[in-house]
Order: sequence, then structure tokens, then C-alpha cells
Amino acid sequence: MRVSADSHPRGCSMWWSDRRRRARVLAWSAGLACAVGIWGWRSVPVPAGVLEVPGTPRLVDRHGSLLAALPSGEARARFPVPLEAMGEWLPRVTVALEDRRFETHPGVDPRAVAGAAVANARAGSIVRGGSTITQQLVKLGSPPGKRNLRTKAVEAVAALKLERATSKPRILEAYLNRLPYGNRIEGPEAAARWYFAKPASELTLGEAIFLAGIPQAPSRFNPWSQPREAEAKYRRSVARLKAAGFLDATQAEVLLADPPRAGRHVPAVRAPHFVALAAAGRPGHGDGQVRTTLDLRMQETVEGLVRLHLGSLNRHDISNAAVVVIENRTGEVRAMVGSADPVRWQTNAALAPRPAGSVLKPFVYAEAIERRVLTAASLLPDTAEACRDLFPDYQPRNFSPVWHGPVRLREALGNSLNVPAVVALARVGPRRAFERLEAWGLRFPQGFDQYGAGLVLGNAEIRLLDLAGAYAALARGGLAQDPVWVDGARGPLRRVISPEVAAIVADILCDNSARLRSFGPHSVLDLQGRTAVKTGTSSHFRDAWTAGFTADHTVAVWVGNLDGRVMDEVASVDAAAPLWAAVVRAVCGGDSPVAIPREMPGLVTARIDPVTGWLAEEPAPGRSEWFLPGTVPTDRADSMWRETAEGRRLVLPPEYAGWCASGFNRIGAVAAARPEGVEIESPRDGSVYRVSADLSEAQQRIPLRIRAVGDTPVEWKVNGRRIASVGSAAWWAVERGDWEFVAETPQGQLRSRVRVE
Repeated sequence: MRVSADSHPRGCSMWWSDRRRRARVLAWSAGLACAVGIWGWRSVPVPAGVLEVPGTPRLVDRHGSLLAALPSGEARARFPVPLEAMGEWLPRVTVALEDRRFETHPGVDPRAVAGAAVANARAGSIVRGGSTITQQLVKLGSPPGKRNLRTKAVEAVAALKLERATSKPRILEAYLNRLPYGNRIEGPEAAARWYFAKPASELTLGEAIFLAGIPQAPSRFNPWSQPREAEAKYRRSVARLKAAGFLDATQAEVLLADPPRAGRHVPAVRAPHFVALAAAGRPGHGDGQVRTTLDLRMQETVEGLVRLHLGSLNRHDISNAAVVVIENRTGEVRAMVGSADPVRWQTNAALAPRPAGSVLKPFVYAEAIERRVLTAASLLPDTAEACRDLFPDYQPRNFSPVWHGPVRLREALGNSLNVPAVVALARVGPRRAFERLEAWGLRFPQGFDQYGAGLVLGNAEIRLLDLAGAYAALARGGLAQDPVWVDGARGPLRRVISPEVAAIVADILCDNSARLRSFGPHSVLDLQGRTAVKTGTSSHFRDAWTAGFTADHTVAVWVGNLDGRVMDEVASVDAAAPLWAAVVRAVCGGDSPVAIPREMPGLVTARIDPVTGWLAEEPAPGRSEWFLPGTVPTDRADSMWRETAEGRRLVLPPEYAGWCASGFNRIGAVAAARPEGVEIESPRDGSVYRVSADLSEAQQRIPLRIRAVGDTPVEWKVNGRRIASVGSAAWWAVERGDWEFVAETPQGQLRSRVRVE
């Protein structure tokens, strides 16, 4: 006989006792669960930045064209895009395969968890997961660590909180952008481009299904290393989608008959030397995109011209060339070619320091004009003896064996004559000239003491990029700015010389008549318009340079061999200038010409004699020249001519005696005799003065005196500028630099050269 608890008084009491005990346990358990839940809800955070997906760096040109996709520590490629840019199919397919109830669950799907538990129990291993898309996003956005029940619980709580804080589309967008698609490629945009060479917005249904299956096991379903496994996964995904009603039978049949074929479409790096420069700092935005200043179409045009030009120079044993194009207004680099073959020559020649040749001369002359020690009309000696007293251990020569004697600064610069440039350097002061070149943005590997007077003729090494920046500053009216290669990274402008001096120097560099002696009437430098240009060749024909500008762009070119081999005796006019001219014609065809200077308060004109640089009087031949106010010559050109037994002759200062007696004297000039019975007493020739910090400027003056019999009238000039017309004495306020004092007396000219440090 079976006795129930209900029929037994004692059993009934025990049953009620157990029931009350179980109720208490359940109540305590429920309370504990609530407490744990409340504690978990408050203490479990949503991973910081889980919705903000950082992209890997992408360098694009100024118009948005891709230059290079660069890896990061997290991914080889990740290009976050909005959900609407992922195409019609991939988001829908991914939800159908990964989380069918994504739109309705609160972040955790109990039915999916229960289904996964049953499936895994039956299989005896993990064959199915129960995590929602929101839970997976939390996992993807969390630091890597051990996986256990606690971490899953934390992810579940974080997913619930995330669902309450944001929208479903925002969660799905962040999830897809973080998904791994194999080969360290993350997100649908990068995957679509790397595997199918198209943006995600253009993916077909089949391609979307193919990609959607990869994240479940990116290594196993890697399209490159495991193509069969990837296709098998695709077929299983099609079957699942058909079973779920996402696809009909006809669609599934078509998709299975022609599976997608994933390729290896890694984008090539465009403009690799420029990319390496721009990627060095990797400044970017939230999506990893770095907009550079490069114009890809212009870049490709210049690259083609470099290859074509080097092909024409094979016989001269030249293997390398580099070009930089800068927009003058902004200082932005529009094109940079570091080598015709970046794979073979990985060194970027645009950033490699190379001997500068003569391309620095315009900046030294600009400083001399700015300091009013020379003018564009100043007469400079191009003679074998001119530098002996200035730099006894340095004897420069011209490219050609001809000595031209007296030449105006305009012609000296236009024809790139060496000795006049060294004389101008002495007038400015070599150390000061070096410091001013640095102010233009030129970076020298060594200090001034390593270069000396050879600085102006190019024994100093410079970078092509810096040279282009300096010429762009000249085109900008004397405002220097470091070249810019990343959008929005422009630095401040700095005034180096006055706009008036910049206009004078630019006018000289545009003057084809000023370079006739060296380059002839039909030179490659003559572009039939106002385009400023200067060439330079380093010693032993190792480097050829040409730099110049229109009103809108600056183009700088270097040609040579990066391994230091000499070129086969080819100068810049044949090695670099043709490439420069080709680039200017190709990319600057629509530019405005360099403006003609115009008279203003800081710039005046005067009619000068083309031989002496002094004032010309009608009807004598003359030409117009530009001057800073106060520097216009006061002497008349006819005062340099004398009637001699041989007829009317040009009389030059005594230091031209050697040249006048040589066969280079084609103008019949004669040299004045050195004065007798008179000499400069102060300052003594060769003296060195030092500016004192303990004395005021008024207390630091040098007496100007001559020793002569009686009261001899004298006119004093300092670096060609008249400062006094007195008896035998005057005073000069000291200023750092190299100075030439000329005392003009009835007996002739006296000269004394000194330095003030």
C-alpha cells in the first residue's frame, strides 16, 4: 500500500517544511541574482570607443585618389565606411547568417544561447555559438584576453547596455567595420577592394555571401591560402540562406553554379618616394585617411618625362634624376619624383644632399642688393686676379675659359659667372651669406667652416626639395615657407628679403638677354615667356641642377648619379635644363608669367649705360634698370671714358690692369694707374674689426682717412655706395660683413678691404 505525504500527518509536516526551505533558498538565490545583476549592470562598462573604428592609414592625393594603403599594428588594411556605403547585400547577408533576430533582441538572444547549448551538447564539441552581433562587437572592441564564462557574462551585460545606448544600424556598422576577413584585412571596404578590386557598395550578392563567411574562421577560410575551403564555406552559406528563406531555389542554383573568384588585388603604391615622406609622420583623421598635397595626374606626367629624359642621356652615363614641383601660393608639393626607378634606386634623390653648383647664386646676390652693397647695375670684375686679395687660398674659374672683365651684376648672374659671384659673397660676408641661405630654408649637412668661399659656387650640399622651397619663396616675393606635403600642415611665412629685391632678382632670372654670353640666343631656357630660371653644375660634372618658376609653380630638377659617379662631361644646360623645360611646358602651360616689376615707393628705374652700369645720357645707348631708392648711380657713364693717344677709351680701376693687357679685352679698355703720393690710412687694408656689446652704436665708428700732401679732396664709397664727399677724413658706423672702401682722389682710386665681425 502506497502512502502519500498528504495522508500522513507527519509526512505533511515534513513536506511543508521542505517547501518553506526551498522557497527561502529560491528567494535568497533570486535576491542574490538580482544583486549580482545590479552590481554587474553598474560595474561592467561598455568598451571605450567600441563604436569608433580607427582605420589604417591611407594616403590620397589632393583630389582623393589613393596613393598607398599602409598597415598598422592592428591590421594590414581597415577602411571604415558608413553602413549605407557597404552595399545592398553584405549587411543583410551577414545578419541572416550571424544573428537572425538582431532587429528584435535587446543585445542578448536567449533562444540562440539555448539552441547553441543543445547543438554543442549533441555534437560533444563547440559547433555553434550563441553570441549576438552586439556581443561580438563588444568582444571585437575589447582587449584580447582569456575566454571563460565570466568574460562571456561581462560581454552579455555590456551588449545589453550598448543596445540601450545606441541604435541597431550604428551597432551593425561598427561590427562590420571591425570584422576580420583574413590576411589581416578588416572591414568590408578593405575586403572588397583587396579580393574583388571594387568598393563594398558595388559587391554582388554572391561576393557578399563569399565575404560574409570568412570572419567565422579567417585563417581557415583565407581566400589566398585556402581557396578550396573558402569556396566550400561559400556553398554552405548559400545552403543556409536558402534554408532560412533568404534565397529562393533559383537564386541558390545560380549562385552555386558560378561561385565568386577572389583575387589578390593589393593596390600598388603610387609615387613611392613621396609616399614615404608623407607617411613618416602619419597625421590622419578618424578614418585613417591622410590627404596629401600631391596631384597624381601631374605626378604621373612628370614621372613619364623623367623616364623619357634619362633614356636620352644613356650615352652620358647618367642613371638618376629627381623633380619637385611646388605651388607657389601655398608651398604645397604637387609632384615629387625621387628616381626614375624607385625599386632599383630606393634612395629619394629629392631628399639626398648633393653639391649645389651655381643654383645658390641668386640668393647671395639678393642679399647683396637687400643690404645695398650692390645693385643690379653694379660693375663686378670677372678677372683672374679679382679674388686673390679676397680669398688668397681660393682661385675660382668660370665654366668657360673666357674672362669677361667688367660685367654688370645682371649679366654676372644671368651668365652664371663664378668670380663675380665670389666678389659678391665677399661684399655680403661669407658667414652672413651662409646664415641667410639657411633663412631661405636650405639645410646644410655641415656648418659654414666646412665650406668657406666655395659656398656660393656650390661646394655645399643641399636637398632638391629645399631648393625648390627656396625658389618658391623668391617667387612669393621673398616670403619663405617650408614645403608642405600633407594637407593642412602649412607652416608660418617668414620674410627673408623685401618684395622689391625679390622682384629685381626674379626679373634678372627671366631676362634671356642677360644670359646670352653663356647660353646663346636660342637656349633651352628660353620658354618664350617670363619664366625665371637658374642652372648649376657641381665640380667634375657630378651634379646638374635647374630651378625656376612661373607665377604659379616652381620646378626644380636634379640629374646625376646617386653613387657619386661623374657624368660624361655634360653640364646642366644639357643634362637638367631640358628636363626642367619639358616639365614646365607640360604642367605649367596654363600658369601666369612672372610679373614685370613696376615702379612703387620701394622700387625705381633709371637709364644706365650697358657697359659701365652708370647713368647714361642721351643720345648714348642705354637700358632701363631697377633700383632700390637711394641706390641709383650718381656718376655719369661718360666720366669713365678718357681721351688717349689711341682715341677715346674706357678707363677701369687699377685692379683691371691684368685683364686690360690680356687678349680677353675686346673693348679696348685701359686701366688707371695706381695713385702715387696718397694712400688710405684708415681703415687699413686687410683689417678685421669686432663689434662690441659694451659700446653703443654711436661709439662704434671707423675713421675714414687718407694720407696725402695738402688738403686733398676725396669721395668715399663703401661697397659701391657713396657715403661722403669731404676733405681727407670722414666716419663710418660699423656693420658686420665684408666691406670694400674706395677713396676717389684727383690722383686716382684707392681701395681697402676689411671685415667686421
